[in-house]
Order: sequence, then C-alpha cells, then structure tokens
Amino acid sequence: MIEQAPDHLNPILERIEGFYHDEVKPRELALGSRLRNSLEYIDHNGKLHPEIQAARREIMRASGLAKLFSLHLPVNIGGGGLSRTEMFFIEEKVYSYGIDLAPGILSWTDGATPRLIFVKEELRGQYVDPLVKGEKTACHAVTEPEAGSNLFDMKTNAVKKGKKWVLNGHKAYITNPFEADIVNVLVKTEPDMGKRSFSYFQFESKDYLNKGFRHGRLNRTMFDDGLTGELHFENLELPEEALIGEVGQGFEIALTSINWTRTRRGGMCSAWSKLLIDKSLDRLKSRVVGGKPLGRNQGLQWMISDMYLDWFSARSSSLSCLREIEKFGPWWDTKRPAEQIRLFAMMKIINDEAFYRVADKALQLHGAAGIMKDTVVNKLFQIARNLRIPGGTDESQRNTIAETLGLNSNMS
Repeated sequence: MIEQAPDHLNPILERIEGFYHDEVKPRELALGSRLRNSLEYIDHNGKLHPEIQAARREIMRASGLAKLFSLHLPVNIGGGGLSRTEMFFIEEKVYSYGIDLAPGILSWTDGATPRLIFVKEELRGQYVDPLVKGEKTACHAVTEPEAGSNLFDMKTNAVKKGKKWVLNGHKAYITNPFEADIVNVLVKTEPDMGKRSFSYFQFESKDYLNKGFRHGRLNRTMFDDGLTGELHFENLELPEEALIGEVGQGFEIALTSINWTRTRRGGMCSAWSKLLIDKSLDRLKSRVVGGKPLGRNQGLQWMISDMYLDWFSARSSSLSCLREIEKFGPWWDTKRPAEQIRLFAMMKIINDEAFYRVADKALQLHGAAGIMKDTVVNKLFQIARNLRIPGGTDESQRNTIAETLGLNSNMS
C-alpha cells in the first residue's frame, strides 16, 4: 500500500490545491506558449523571460501571504515549523502539478533557505522576513569555476581590515544571480583551518552593485533555465554585520542548506516520477502499433514495471531516511554521528538515480514524441540528468557513504 500523508496535513494539502487553482493555474494558462516553447521561455539574452520571472515572483508573494511559502522553516523565524517528513508530502503535492509555475509555491534556493536560521536577531527584519514572506529573492553563491563538490578548493576569500571585510573572488553556476535582491556568499576567511576555514556573508544587491560586486556572464544549462550565472567580487567592502552566524561557521551553514536540498529530492522526485509513469501508461494504452496497443508488448510492460519499482523504492527509502534523520533532532543540526550524515547522502543518490532511470525509460517509451524538446517528458528527462550534479555530485555522495562506513584515503 502507498503511504498517504498523515491526516493532520490534509488541511494544508487542501489549501495548496486551492492555491494552485486560484493563483497558479490562471498564470500558467496566460503564459501557456511562453512556458512550453523553449524559444519563448528565455529572452534575447538567454535569461528567463521577464513575463515568466514576474509571474514567479507574484506566486512567491501570494504563497507567502497564504503562509505556504516557508512551511519548512522554524516557527521562531516566521516559518510553518513542519518537519522534513511532513514536508515530503507537501513537496510531493506541489511538484505533482508539473514543472511550469507550481514549484514557486514553495521556497527553493532563490527563496527562504535554512541559512536564515543563522541570521542575527537584529537583522531579521532586513534579511529574514522579506524572504520568508516571498517578497524578495536571494542567491546562494557557493560554487566556483574550479570548486564544486569539494568546498576546500574554493578561492573566494574575505580579509578583515579594520571594521570591514574585503571580499575577492568569482562564483559560477549560481541560481538566480541576476535577479536576487539578497546575495549570500560563502568565502574563506581562515585558510587551512579545516571546516572552520569558511564564513558566510549577506548583502543587498542594489547597495553594492558595481561597487565591488558585479554580475558575470550567463551560464546556459542543458535545459535553458535562464536562471544560472556568475558573480564577481573585487575588493568588495562589507560591514561586520554582513556576517551570517559567526566567523568560521560558514561550512556548517552551507551544509545545512545543502542537506535541505538533498532531502527535498524525496517529494520532488517522487512527484515527477509518478507524473512520468502516468504519462507513460497513457501512452502505452492509447498508442496503437500493428493493430494493438503498445502496452501489449511484454518488453514495454517490463519497462513500466521497472519505472514503478524505482518510484516505489525511492519513495519508501526517502520516508525511512527522513524519519531516521528526525530521530536525532532538528534536521538543520549538522553535528551528527556518521550514520546520520550517511542518510543525507543516501537520499540524494537514491532519488537522483531512480528518477533518472524513470525519466530515461519514459522518454524511450514515448519514442519520437519523447525526444521533442518542449514536451514535459523531455524537460523532465533533462532535469533528471541535471539533478545528479548540483547539491554535491552523486559520486561525492558515495565518497561520503564510504567514509561514514569507516573507509577513507588515510587508511593504512
């Protein structure tokens, strides 16, 4: 039997259903061609088209007003206080509506992330409240051209000079760098101090644009999201209060947000996998070849069966991992034993790879229609392939699992 959401979540799920039909669907219908045609989805510069960007922002603000946008954050900073297990069902519901504008109902890396938990109390009105309410957007500047899953390769740094921090460096492959109202940037402040080498800073983009901070080039992704690009810091002077948390706490803050994105894979990949299974079943039942439905072919029956097995296994594993994570305490607590750290890596790998297998088979089952660029099946295939890179590559997650099992490069 497929596990259903607990009863106490039903009122929230019903609110999401109403919100989608009242706020999201009309905007999706109004932007129909632009959302589904890759030539219209982006503007002449390759960035997300302003009409779509505006619709996303409207949905984020409306979701904030409806108290849906930040259900994942603690109550003491304005969030809904839901656990990661509860959020699995919420995220599964939202992503079941597809890939157009519905994802904007919930905060992603351009919205209210767990980094806000570490913002000092006196700065919450400036940096926390607007993001929790969906009134502003942010970017999470961690990755660099030569530093991805291994943060220790990072070169962007900050040096304390009097009462100012001076930042220099270059970030790449960042989501929402051009539109972000608030920039969060991870830098090295104390090199060679291990995990204490890093600190996190925040500032309002408009206050420092072309004053030591500037946008770089657009990074075109495989699915042309129009939302990925580069940032440059050239002797950017920030005040002491720009620091998030404490000096040397940056690694912990970054890991909190990264682990959040890994656990979000559960509901998101479950919803999109189920969407692909349903579309593939419709295809197998309705497409007639040689006088019989495609679904009469045993080879194709095995493919759809494997898709269902992957979906069911990943979904069940996700819920099991999330419950184990929460037995330890709040999910944002990064000071965990090895067997707990392993769970976050497992969630990413299990969901990334199961979703990719489902998407690959779905595309194959749709034949020529599957390779058409602007179909939902094709877009989800591209997303599925992309997911195996950000948030720490699946290979780096395997390294983490091996290390937590007692294997590492220092073994004699």
